[in-house]
Amino acid sequence: MPNKADVKAWKAQLVAQAEQQILKLTDSDQFKKYLNTLAKFHRYSARNIDLIYAQNPQATQVAGFKQWQKAFNRTVNRGAKAIRIAAPIIKKLTPAEQKRLDTTDERAIVGYRYLPVFDVAQTSGEPISDYDQ
Repeated sequence: MPNKADVKAWKAQLVAQAEQQILKLTDSDQFKKYLNTLAKFHRYSARNIDLIYAQNPQATQVAGFKQWQKAFNRTVNRGAKAIRIAAPIIKKLTPAEQKRLDTTDERAIVGYRYLPVFDVAQTSGEPISDYDQ
């Protein structure tokens, strides 16, 4: 298992890679590709859209390994490289923490973890209908 320094370096590299891809958007064709990616992933945060674009600009529909199997009856191809997106880590707050944070919310985001997802092009199986997308 990687140590904290390795994980921190990996996260920094992932963000730097996303930033580099965003800087390349000055080219109009690149910008069109980015906007197409943005339109396809409207359910994702801007941060995750940037992460998806930076890792696979041609991605059209992403889902987790098990979601491809259960929801779409598809399997991820052997050797497919995962696209990493950020998912919040939510913690239930104690009454003392709520008071300290001056909030009535019962839950709060305490961090993020990077989860693997795969593009439809990295899978095989039953066809995806337009309704599924």
